[in-house]
Amino acid sequence: MHTSTEAWPLTDEQRAIVELCREFAEKEIRPRGREFDERDVESPVDLFQAAAKVGITDFMLPVEYGGGGFTDVFTQCLVQEQLCWGDPGIGNFLCSNGFFADPVLALGTAEQKEHWLRPLCGPHPRYTALATTEPGSGSDAASISTSATRTGGGYLIRGQKAWISNAGLADQYVVFAKTDPARRSSGVSAFLLHKDTAGMTFGEPMRKMGQRAIVCREIFFDDVFVPESGRLGPEGQGFHGLMKTFDVSRIVLAAAATGAARAAYEYALRYARERSQFGKPVIEHQAVAFRLADMATRIESAWLLTLHAARQLDAGADAGKLAAMAKLQASETAMAVTWGAVQTLGGWGYSREYPVEQWMRDAKLEEIEEGTSDIMRLVISRRL
Repeated sequence: MHTSTEAWPLTDEQRAIVELCREFAEKEIRPRGREFDERDVESPVDLFQAAAKVGITDFMLPVEYGGGGFTDVFTQCLVQEQLCWGDPGIGNFLCSNGFFADPVLALGTAEQKEHWLRPLCGPHPRYTALATTEPGSGSDAASISTSATRTGGGYLIRGQKAWISNAGLADQYVVFAKTDPARRSSGVSAFLLHKDTAGMTFGEPMRKMGQRAIVCREIFFDDVFVPESGRLGPEGQGFHGLMKTFDVSRIVLAAAATGAARAAYEYALRYARERSQFGKPVIEHQAVAFRLADMATRIESAWLLTLHAARQLDAGADAGKLAAMAKLQASETAMAVTWGAVQTLGGWGYSREYPVEQWMRDAKLEEIEEGTSDIMRLVISRRL
């Protein structure tokens, strides 16, 4: 664990879940990272089930639905950082039900929460997906074109989503669609769907640069009927719920990026201490030592900003700007540090024999998902 974590004293329960996840990451996740990178379009469902049995996949869900009760973003960051130290793709996959749960908790009725969240808890949880991105709409979520038109007793959804994590594997979906196409953000509503809903089909797995343990597909909606009870929150409130979700997810993804950066830094540091070049250990070469110093400094600053953002959000503050700052800093740190690890290992870093080249590919996604770095800068600049 980072020494800076102790700036905020942990409870015994927090220490226990962090230690559980550290051990799981070391013994179960890290040894399987390369395997699922090579498999390309297959998710580690066996690891998900193993994690479920020890309480990792539902630790972030409320106790009243059977979850672990760590609903605070601070603890979620502690866990995500550990799991993504093991492997970024697998770590994010194991906690994916938390991303589904956020809009349900923010917008759902008591009945919806019971129906859609309880199946995510316990040793045999369902898989979930959050469907926002479209072929023509990524970071600009207000511009989605998937429509939800009122019909007798509910809505007909028409359109297409792309790059949806867990699509096809997931049993439960939160889908964002326009109930009022003439309006931007205020025309977006959210809907809850099961995988077997008529008219909902899936594309082939999308081949990606990194984080291949999370399989993405397109989703097609051909007059998919959703009853009134399947709408999540009032009409036009979907975008508000999504932005609340982004405040959480951006901070948690910042923790994930920091974990990936820490893994690469530790690997490069160990290599530099053990490997010799020109008659002395690599770490004694000033250029390498300075690079490692920069890597360590960036990681520590990203981690402190991430935890600060989490604490502010947990305290009820408007943390949108801090969430964007944390994600920007941590994701660009992950990219810089994994690049530095490859550079430190030289030719071996470029080889698939070592994991740092995979981690560099994995890190790139953190600069893109839940809003690109450019979008994060835009969010921050508008709140200065």
